[in-house]
Amino acid sequence: MSARGIGGWRRGLAAAVAWLGIAVGLTGPAWADHQVLRLGILAIRPTDVEERQWKPVLQALQAELGSIRLQTQWLPYERLDRAVRGRQLDAVITNPGHFVVLRHLEGTSTALATLVRTRAGAETSAFGGTVLVRQDSPLRGWADLRGRRIAIPHEESLGGWHLQRFELRRRGISVEGIEWVRIGLPHDNVVQAVLEGKVDAGFVRDGVLEAMQDTGRLPTGALRVLQRQDLPGYPVAVSTPLVPEWTVTVLPSVDDDTRRRLTLALLRVRDHPEVHGQPIAGFVPPQNYAPVEVLMRELRVRPFGVPQLTWREQLQLNAAPLAAGAGVLAVLLALTALLLRQTRHLRQALRDKTTLMEELALTAKTFDSAQGVVITDAQGRIVRVNRAFQAITGYGADEAIGRTPGDLLRSGRHDAAFYRAMWQALAEQGHWEGEVWNRRKDGSVYPEWLTISAVTDAVGKVRHYVAIFYDLSWRKQAEAQIENLAFFDPLTGLANRRLLLDRLQQAIRQARRNARWGAVLFLDLDFFKAVNDTYGHDAGDAVLRAVGERIRAALREQDTPGRLGGDEFLVLLPATFERRDDAALAAQTVADKLAAALRQPIPYKDQSIVLTLSIGIALYGDDAGDEHATELLKAADLAMYSVKQAGRNGVAFFDPEMEAAIRARHQMQQDLAHAIEAGELRLYLQPQVDVRGRIVGAEALVRWLRADGTLVPPGEFIPLAEETGLILPLGDWVLQQAAALLQRWQSDAALAPMRLAINVSARQFRDPAFGQRVQQSLEQHGIPARLLELEITESVFLDDLESARTTLQALDAQGVSLALDDFGTGYSSLAYLAELPFDIIKIDQRFVARLGQHSRQDEAIITTIIALGRKLRMQVLAEGVETEQQENYLLSHGCHLLQGYRYGRPMPVEQFEAQVRARLHEPHGG
Repeated sequence: MSARGIGGWRRGLAAAVAWLGIAVGLTGPAWADHQVLRLGILAIRPTDVEERQWKPVLQALQAELGSIRLQTQWLPYERLDRAVRGRQLDAVITNPGHFVVLRHLEGTSTALATLVRTRAGAETSAFGGTVLVRQDSPLRGWADLRGRRIAIPHEESLGGWHLQRFELRRRGISVEGIEWVRIGLPHDNVVQAVLEGKVDAGFVRDGVLEAMQDTGRLPTGALRVLQRQDLPGYPVAVSTPLVPEWTVTVLPSVDDDTRRRLTLALLRVRDHPEVHGQPIAGFVPPQNYAPVEVLMRELRVRPFGVPQLTWREQLQLNAAPLAAGAGVLAVLLALTALLLRQTRHLRQALRDKTTLMEELALTAKTFDSAQGVVITDAQGRIVRVNRAFQAITGYGADEAIGRTPGDLLRSGRHDAAFYRAMWQALAEQGHWEGEVWNRRKDGSVYPEWLTISAVTDAVGKVRHYVAIFYDLSWRKQAEAQIENLAFFDPLTGLANRRLLLDRLQQAIRQARRNARWGAVLFLDLDFFKAVNDTYGHDAGDAVLRAVGERIRAALREQDTPGRLGGDEFLVLLPATFERRDDAALAAQTVADKLAAALRQPIPYKDQSIVLTLSIGIALYGDDAGDEHATELLKAADLAMYSVKQAGRNGVAFFDPEMEAAIRARHQMQQDLAHAIEAGELRLYLQPQVDVRGRIVGAEALVRWLRADGTLVPPGEFIPLAEETGLILPLGDWVLQQAAALLQRWQSDAALAPMRLAINVSARQFRDPAFGQRVQQSLEQHGIPARLLELEITESVFLDDLESARTTLQALDAQGVSLALDDFGTGYSSLAYLAELPFDIIKIDQRFVARLGQHSRQDEAIITTIIALGRKLRMQVLAEGVETEQQENYLLSHGCHLLQGYRYGRPMPVEQFEAQVRARLHEPHGG
């Protein structure tokens, strides 16, 4: 955050604090008599270097303190902690992480002021962390740091360790396997280790790289910043979000008057001309350090616990208990094996003794099972039956014994030939089985599955027949129920889609064969969703049942009603009319009867529900040709949809104009598929500018230029591509063209920094291979990932937030920029912004268009989105900027980027490139 960019409000706040302090001083007690103020400053460089940088600021501070003499010490982390613990200091200037430690462990005060530094000619009151790698390093993004050797200056360093580790954690990248190499302060040592190849990467505070290059200690271009972020107005490269600069805090022993006097003195230092342009440029009112504490709590660093041990450390720590447990386990396993062997011997002995008893019990159990058993003699007379026989047939044992099964059970459904074949199989094979219909004692007929086996003696003579059977009635009922479920709607009892399409296809063939006409009526209940929402789904089901009954009652016996699903019904009128007009008249009459029947209130509990119908009618007949049932159904559906568009509660016939529209739509689908292959598509670019009016990138938009020179509007072919699935090859084409364009720009100094944004459809985003195709495009064209921006709308998250999070994290790990498009027009859940790794928020042009129309609601929405984006450290881009008034409003409220007709309409690539080069020569273009 640039200190100059903070605005006049911060200087005003400082003045207000100063005047408040003076007022309190004049009306309150006199200053406490502090002769000496012992100040400790965290030293991260040699003492002589620290003294030179701090000298102008400390002289100005001494001048403001007056009679209180300032006694300053520069101490490293450990010595500074000991001095605070021993109460050898009164005040401390340190980094935000160390400040949080002192607050919680030593009870130091809240922040009195925030430090201001001068870097590259700009004053800043915030800083971040950077990840440095060699220029030829293969590392390109955060995910590439897994398993690498990484140098850090100190475990307490916020800009040199904690910020980078928190960014890895935020992006879901495990630090397991990373080898941390503690190099020691200053941060320059880490830079030198990376340069010499001792480590793969180094974590340092931002600005270190630029400072070493400016002083000649590091060759320009030897190192680069990984995952580089060039923030607007920020003078140095950074890899992580920013946090407030160093702060000033006092120990509990300092009284309120001295603390107030010190605070006023700190805020007045910047008024001294000798500090202007110095590396340490003074102080501003304290910023919010709560995010730093949240960061340290999540990382579980001092003073909020210790980091979680790795599995190797856990193993080393518990080696002795694990070894003892393994020994005990081995003894238990040996005893278990001995017991198992003895048990096996005992079981074998018992098995030998009980085999005969088990076989006898099994035979008895089989005879007394749920299956019917009949035993006859060689002449077929029953000698024994079981209880299941009595339960199935209704005959008791005393009624069955002595009679033949044929005399007792024959149903009359099988002829003599059937029984001759049965006895022949028994005589030749000794076995027969099959389905038989028999009659119970009460006269009812039932199916059974019968198995008959012949039992012979030692010489092969048949002594008995054993028949085992079970009742198939339940299976027949289940088959009938399954068939009913397969062809009928379980809620209304009407024909379902499958049966309707089958009967419709038969009707089409019959109409063509008999040269007759029939009709199909597609019925849709108007506003049925309101019934479910108001009364509940039970009411909705009751209404659908009542509608089904009324439809059935209004039709003739030869008509076929059915339910397609939801609140959609179908009526098939058979082809019995010689002329098309007669069929149309009959269909209109039936539609009127159905509409009248549905207009009658439907009672539900103590309510009356009134519904109307939208009905579409399609005729079929002797000119149907090769017309298919699904095509006829679509025609009726389209006619019904035209009723919906006209206001519902009406009837419409499918006409040739509708058919022509369908064919034209189909032709456009084929032409679009051809256009993608034939190269008829073009990329048009619309400029995006920053707060200084410089072009920093563009949004890529697709235009379709037919071979005859006709330009097809995007509003005609983009929705068609979404519905038909052509959006996938179209999106791949845009991705490849954008990557190739960025590759070409890298050889042009004026165009190389340009960022290119492409829109990603919901269907394209949900494709499992989308992330892989993005990675392949980046690698194939060798372009920096940060220059490619993917614009994604909120609709992709509504169905499956977890899958969307996984895909976005994978794209973020590749290094591409992620933009949340049309923010504010959908659900705009703050959870998306907090949980998903977006870099840019795009304000929808509908809000921008209403600026200047005195719409407080739209202005409040835009201001809130900008403030929210800045708080979340995201860039905010406003679309649809057309006027100077809109531009001034957005810039005055902190919007980072602008896009719209004010800066250029979508234009061919060559025109955009020429515009960028031309603006370089304008006064503001550099």
